[in-house]
Amino acid sequence: MAGIAGIQGVDGAELGGMLETIKYRGPDGTWINREQGVNVGCCELNVGAGCKDGSHHAFDGGRAVVLDGRVYNPEKGNMTDAEAILSLYDRYGTQFAGRIYGDFACAISDEGKMILARDNVGVKPLYYGHNDAGSLIFASEAKALVGIADDVKEFPPGYIYSRELGFRKYACQAVETPEFEDYEQARKVVKQLMIEAVEKRMKDNAVGGILLSGGLDSSLITYMAHQIKPDIECFTVSMDGGEDLPLAKDVTAYLGIKHQVLMFGEEEISEILPLAIHHQEMYEESCVHGAIANFLAGRFVRRHTRCVLTGEGADEFFAGYDGQFRQGKNKEEVGSIVDQLINVAHNTALQRLDRLNAANSMESRTPFLDARVIDFCMKIPLDCKIHGPEQVGKWILRQAFEGCLPDHIIYQTKRFFAQGSGVAWIMRAQAERHISEDELSQHNSIEGNPRLSSVEELYYYRMFKETFPHPAYDRLVGRWDPSRPDFFLRKAGG
Repeated sequence: MAGIAGIQGVDGAELGGMLETIKYRGPDGTWINREQGVNVGCCELNVGAGCKDGSHHAFDGGRAVVLDGRVYNPEKGNMTDAEAILSLYDRYGTQFAGRIYGDFACAISDEGKMILARDNVGVKPLYYGHNDAGSLIFASEAKALVGIADDVKEFPPGYIYSRELGFRKYACQAVETPEFEDYEQARKVVKQLMIEAVEKRMKDNAVGGILLSGGLDSSLITYMAHQIKPDIECFTVSMDGGEDLPLAKDVTAYLGIKHQVLMFGEEEISEILPLAIHHQEMYEESCVHGAIANFLAGRFVRRHTRCVLTGEGADEFFAGYDGQFRQGKNKEEVGSIVDQLINVAHNTALQRLDRLNAANSMESRTPFLDARVIDFCMKIPLDCKIHGPEQVGKWILRQAFEGCLPDHIIYQTKRFFAQGSGVAWIMRAQAERHISEDELSQHNSIEGNPRLSSVEELYYYRMFKETFPHPAYDRLVGRWDPSRPDFFLRKAGG
């Protein structure tokens, strides 16, 4: 993991300040390259084991690259991740982004040109804007642009940009996945691709643990990682009475894995909330709910390892958000909701995961978001993901791993992380002690204010504004509730 930033134009010491703002993304070293009016830099986290110092920047004497992410191309060989990006740029020019197999946001400096690119799903973050001199600036997090740019926008996933090209969506040509003739064949391919995705992310021996909520997705990751590294550890955070903790204990007991548990209470929630909102750059209610457990998990795990596996991404690509897709009145509406939940993942669930682990200088790796897994998932018919009159989500995933874990783990119902850990109810009560319905109505009546859905959101919004006072930053916050009128109007990067 790294924090990256840059300026195309005159740098009046802004770049150093931008990198310092997000130094927690990479506390182990800062690197800056200045060539022909293009200034790029990164602050880098070294997760140890097979990872090398300086693996997120490269310079070949004429061109430079800074990278936040990981590259899994087979031809990478002994190159660092950043060197692999430059190699692909050498071979494919401005088509290089479509040839990267991995999770990435990067910038290339080439003879006065600056080229930006971001992975198709938006696993790695990127923002851009312009300073008072009109120079193009970018950074991994929006907070690095506060006070420098008022026109800040999220860089859209799956695009490449330069002043010469403009924004261009690229086709992903880095991976191919098999076709299938029937459900049984698809089920076997899902399992094989997932196992390979976990293996790729553990190959460098940097992964020291798993964030185990007790839900299906992290439980499956635990099962697969345990097959590769039997002494892998699991980490769970919970409150007393949290619904997920007993399931997490069942998983680790069944597999015989060391399990570390952090219990927390209302006092920790009050302490962490402003900090979590500052770091995750969001005020959306459900995302803030999950922020507390995510932030505390990062802080807890950081004492043991700098790199973990997580189960993020399964709900989006295997149709796991049953509380959302069941709002569809027919098959077409259900399909539209599932598709849109994929489209908004980059600035909802994935943003929360990235920021709150990064805040604790910890790298999270997401096998469910492997490019081959995603490519195959998009081929699977919706009725293989959502099964029967009960509309059970993630059906093909459950069946792919049937027998690997106890049935009550494989066929458990979906719970949001905040509900499963016991956070959501306390946070709602806290907000209601500080904000009234009248205050919410007054806020929503003011033209130009973002329309908020609850007193909770107003409570969180006021904390958000302490870091992001300009209205441009309000528009960066994603929404993923299908019941909201603006749900289907949002577009990536818009």
